[in-house]
Amino acid sequence: MFNFDEQTLVEESKKQCEEFLQKEQRSLATFTGDSSLMYIPDSKLQRFLFDPSKGVLYLPLESFLDRKLDDNQIMWHIYYELALYPDWKQQTRKYLNRKKDWQKEIDRMTSYILARIKKEGLGKDSAYQPKIISNYVIKEILDLLHLLDKLTSFLRVLQLCPIYRDEENFGKIISYMKQTGKNMESISQMPKHRAFANSFLIIELYKIEPKIEECIKNPFDRKIFNQPFFDFIHYQLIRQINNGQGIIERDPFIRSFIFPTFEQLWKEEIDQMEFYESKGQEKEQVKGSKNPFEQSKVDEIPDSLESTQEEEKKILEEMLDISTSAQNMIQNEIDLVPYGISQADQQLFQFYSNKMKSEREQMRQFWKKLIGDAKKEISIKKDGEIKGKLDLDSFINSYPDFIEAENKGNYKNLPIFNRYLLESQTNILPKRIEISFVIDNSGSMNASKIEAARKALAVTLLSIDDFNRYLKSNAEQLNQKVEVLSETWFFGSKYYNIKEFNDKNVKEKEKSDIIRSIVKLDATYGATDDASCLREISNAITSIQENELKKGKQIKIVFEMTDGASSFPGSAKEAVQELLSKNVQVYAFQIGKNSKTNEKIFNFVWNEGCKQSRGVMIGEQVEKLPQELLKAVGKNMQSIFNN
Repeated sequence: MFNFDEQTLVEESKKQCEEFLQKEQRSLATFTGDSSLMYIPDSKLQRFLFDPSKGVLYLPLESFLDRKLDDNQIMWHIYYELALYPDWKQQTRKYLNRKKDWQKEIDRMTSYILARIKKEGLGKDSAYQPKIISNYVIKEILDLLHLLDKLTSFLRVLQLCPIYRDEENFGKIISYMKQTGKNMESISQMPKHRAFANSFLIIELYKIEPKIEECIKNPFDRKIFNQPFFDFIHYQLIRQINNGQGIIERDPFIRSFIFPTFEQLWKEEIDQMEFYESKGQEKEQVKGSKNPFEQSKVDEIPDSLESTQEEEKKILEEMLDISTSAQNMIQNEIDLVPYGISQADQQLFQFYSNKMKSEREQMRQFWKKLIGDAKKEISIKKDGEIKGKLDLDSFINSYPDFIEAENKGNYKNLPIFNRYLLESQTNILPKRIEISFVIDNSGSMNASKIEAARKALAVTLLSIDDFNRYLKSNAEQLNQKVEVLSETWFFGSKYYNIKEFNDKNVKEKEKSDIIRSIVKLDATYGATDDASCLREISNAITSIQENELKKGKQIKIVFEMTDGASSFPGSAKEAVQELLSKNVQVYAFQIGKNSKTNEKIFNFVWNEGCKQSRGVMIGEQVEKLPQELLKAVGKNMQSIFNN
């Protein structure tokens, strides 16, 4: 736990790290092929944590500080962690299906070991059952493939980022690798086949071929196509990297040129083992292991910052779930490519749509109730009815008819009663409701704030779409046509209209603009000039629209989301007051940690001198933004429809 001074240092370091990562956003996007990935420093983490569902790589800030890493080192670790990410995205299922793809080799080695066990007369021994041996073989082969994946990651960083080939930076990489046990001495402690698998990275680091214990002939002395064994492997892996190739090409190459030597050394290990009955005595100790077939943890180094093999598997499983969901969505969707929306954009949008399903469903129920209340029937009391309870006034007025009915003995049709009848009560609703979302896309919007804003926008824009569908299907009962239109603006040093007020019949354009509002939010717009954007919205209001706003025939609402104070508070205050004078409802939400000065500026613009508070300070609990925005939208709609 950090003390006060340490915590202050951590907060400052976190801020500096966020600013540094923001500057490196373009380089990271180029390396990973994914501009939507976010990078968030976390002071509690010891290792990287990648969450594909959020598209966030959480960085181990405490480890960075403890190791006193400079900017280049931090970037190297991020590159190394995500080196295979582009191939993971393309071939997620292939990575997860490796066991199946290598089943032939697994079966072959399992049979070889079981034959040796049978030869020793231990075929029925519980310690050597086929399932145990098969699991051991699977892990050894998958460990080999993982080690070669990490080797490929290492080489890809060096190829795409030449800065790490220079002596100083490469020396720092070697220092880190030594800390994680990647050194010459570690090889001598391993069985031959594992030592061979680990040797490739060792040679890349130290430019020396390690001596593998008990090997009569060093496997790296071999030649392939008249090239030294290691040089051939190195060259072919580099060629695949430069050609943008991945697991599809790498695994067949491993199967042809690396696995045969690995298998040969492995069989030599098996042949040299002495087996003992498990009952009543310990089995042979091989390289410090009580059981030669127990699940080895030799490659899971606790000092490593990178994800373990098991963690990578979980990442890939989650990526597959996301990809499958997105593919299902795309198959049922209209083609949005002509509108500038790529498949990757649709997948990212679908992620946020899925994340906010629960909140969207709650809003659906809210909309249904709201429309139901707007068209509800009320009970009214009507006199002079022919049935019901006796009404004194009606009886007096109809007394002559009552006397005549008394003579006839028939009171059936006398209008002398009262009863409660249901009568429809329809509010006079505005024919058009415009909602503008004004979002801070300045450089100070870090990954967590962008995440919250994307979620808030996604669920709110989609909920407005749901509301419009309900309004359309209930137009007859409401006895009038009402439409709710939305637009989005991004502001920073400049401002841009990202989504227009689209006619709801233009489904492709509306869907594309909604997606664009989510995926293009990336904190690249510089300063925080919301004043110009608000003024633009105000200037677009025509005199006719202003008159209709005054009469209530139209409604216009503006919601701003920002992480700080306006760069031009005086102008922003004027723009807000101008909108209010035109009967536009304006609100703002502030997210993220702020200084006292910025809080004062925010209150000056949005709350001081206003009849009601229009600025909500959410602060560091940025995850509350979607709920607060939905609550504000719902409250405004309720005041309109239940007026």
